Amino acid sequence: MRSIFCIFLIIIGSAFASAQDYDGYNKMLENAETILYTQPEESIKIADHILKNSNNTNQLIQANLLNTVAYYIRGEFENAVKAVIEAKIRAESTENIPLQLKATITSIPLLNDLGLDAVAEQYYTNTSALAESLNTREADLFLKGGKALQNAYKARSQDNVQKALEYFTQANSFFEQIPDKTLINETTATMAAIYAKVYDADKAQEYLLSLLENTVGDHPNNFLKMVAHDQLGKLFFQKQDYNKSIEDYQTALEISKKLENKSYQSQISDNLSAVYLALKNTAKFYSYKKAAQQLDREIETEEDQAINSIYNYVNNNHTTKRDSLKKMYVRNLLLLSGVFAVIIITWFLLRFRYRNRTKQYNSFIAYFENSLKPKEVLPIKEVSKGLNIPQETENILVNKLIQFENSKQFTKQDMSLALLAAHFETNTKYLSEVINTHKGKNFNSYINELRINYIINKLKNNKTYLQYKISYLAEESGFSSHSSFATVFKAVTGIPPTVFIDLLRSAKKSSKKSYEEVE
Repeated sequence: MRSIFCIFLIIIGSAFASAQDYDGYNKMLENAETILYTQPEESIKIADHILKNSNNTNQLIQANLLNTVAYYIRGEFENAVKAVIEAKIRAESTENIPLQLKATITSIPLLNDLGLDAVAEQYYTNTSALAESLNTREADLFLKGGKALQNAYKARSQDNVQKALEYFTQANSFFEQIPDKTLINETTATMAAIYAKVYDADKAQEYLLSLLENTVGDHPNNFLKMVAHDQLGKLFFQKQDYNKSIEDYQTALEISKKLENKSYQSQISDNLSAVYLALKNTAKFYSYKKAAQQLDREIETEEDQAINSIYNYVNNNHTTKRDSLKKMYVRNLLLLSGVFAVIIITWFLLRFRYRNRTKQYNSFIAYFENSLKPKEVLPIKEVSKGLNIPQETENILVNKLIQFENSKQFTKQDMSLALLAAHFETNTKYLSEVINTHKGKNFNSYINELRINYIINKLKNNKTYLQYKISYLAEESGFSSHSSFATVFKAVTGIPPTVFIDLLRSAKKSSKKSYEEVE
């Protein structure tokens, strides 16, 4: 009897200890979430402790999701990818649809940053099909928020920043009702990074300062604070308030170093180099530029590893599904015919794409070859007798045009023949005739070609410009709209700006690889 009683006490004691462990780990998860944006490294330690010691699947999934966000804050994309994959695998193995849905939505910002937007969309489509059967308020809010988030990133990739901001705001309204703080914080940080592209500088500055006011407290959101200061640095740079720009960039850089976020360290260092270039401080320009380039090499390697991890997971997942399907179905003639038809269609599509790409690449090469050739001196035509331009006046206008070409005045959107003539202290007829005679083109063609050559030079020599949206490049070079910029760009180079930038990126990567192989 006594031995039975002892066994009973042991069972009761074990159950009580297990319950205590469960509650203790839940409190640890809450604490890790509280300090997530202040001390992400501590959140990771807590999550790893739970992963090693807890036997509760839900807690293990939540710990992996915490690690996903914490590593994302630190810019460690490979570890973030591994954590979210582990969360998805655990959730799928236990058929826990709510946590599958949360894992999928948590991965959307990460996958989009890695350029895997198609993977993010497929994950959401697959998971939402399962989640629609839950019929719960929380699942419905996650689905709506996830859909809005997908639409936001899609709009952003299409340069429709206004629409993207609307979708991000919509997504946050759903996440606030759940509520899910991590998703709210991630979305808010993304909104902060694009706000200035939608609204004017003063309104953007007001918005960013209001975000900073909300980051104070016992557990401030250092990640959001870093993003806000980085964006303020850009705004002040545009206003040519370089001292204030440096101040905000330095604050953002200090935070990025504390978070050990190499991606933002690189971005901010590159931005600082641009400020010091404007100030003609050569020493600091090269210092920050070198730091950014060094970090870029490290980031590129880490991102490649993160992408490989995703593809390995996708391939393994597909292999598992394929093996299970093989047990259920037998290939038949119809399937083989379908596959053959797809192969033929794919071959035709690839062939068409190859030819089109070759044509674009030839135009790309031709443009640079032509730009390297010495400019042909046009024979001076006889000036219209009706104008009677004095030779001295003609020579003065030619010299002023050379000075004009070496300045940035042609990037002003209001630049016109009348405005330039007034600036040159001459009349429009004289100026138009001199441009036609000495440049071999009319005024509009002359200005547009200067603008396109200017922005192409920026793209060639400043890596940052390759990351900018087409709308920003259009505005920077003096065009009033995205569409007019694209039309003129294609007329000058023979290919659209998006294709030109893609080819230029590829060329730079090839050059960099060749240089590293030589070293």
